[in-house]
Amino acid sequence: MANTTWSTTDKTSGVTLSGGNLTATLGNPSPAGIRAADKQVTGKFYWECTATTWTASGASLGIANMQAALTFGGSPTNAAVIYQSSGAIWVNNVSTGVNLGARSNGDVIGIALDLTNQLIWFRVAPAGNWNNNAGFSPGGTGGISISSVASAGIPVSPVLAQTSSAPVITANFGDTAFSGAVPAGFTSGFTAGATINTNALATQIALEHWLATNPDEQVTQVAIEHWASVAAAAPVVPSADTRAMIMA
Repeated sequence: MANTTWSTTDKTSGVTLSGGNLTATLGNPSPAGIRAADKQVTGKFYWECTATTWTASGASLGIANMQAALTFGGSPTNAAVIYQSSGAIWVNNVSTGVNLGARSNGDVIGIALDLTNQLIWFRVAPAGNWNNNAGFSPGGTGGISISSVASAGIPVSPVLAQTSSAPVITANFGDTAFSGAVPAGFTSGFTAGATINTNALATQIALEHWLATNPDEQVTQVAIEHWASVAAAAPVVPSADTRAMIMA
């Protein structure tokens, strides 16, 4: 199964890519950011990021939904990230109170993302404590809720951001061996080609039937709407959620 890379288009102007679009340099203008080329809405994924250079203000990595401005820097609205300067983990611009301690150049950060249960774990790979607790493990205990960022049906992607520096981060989205073990039950990497569901709507407006009576009668069907959750390229198939209003 193919894995994602950093996006060549979903990024700010100061970001340059190399190494098969796996190494991102977040240069000027600041702030800057980049998302991965692919997104997911469900499933469990593990990947790692090697921080070649990131000892500077506001450098962070994690996940973000499509509403996150890539210039979020120190205010990670619609994102869940770990900051280099303190190792603090923030979700949707709120501190979780969890931190891995100040990080250094060369650190490898492992990320375990459970979109099915809307939880995330960070560690310093290969063997650091998940979310800074020896008793925590992905798929088990100690996951940080990301429901405010990745509630059911909201797609998310890996993300990098900075405020005033030029971090260089290389992602391993699963094409090469990881430094640490993949947690049990998690996909080895962040896979490409997710099917993102969208809402489809077919509406019939204003069907009128006149009867020649005294006085005249009119039967009007004002609207019938069929809602369906479908893949982007699939035909519209009405679901059980059918809304109708008939007026006479």
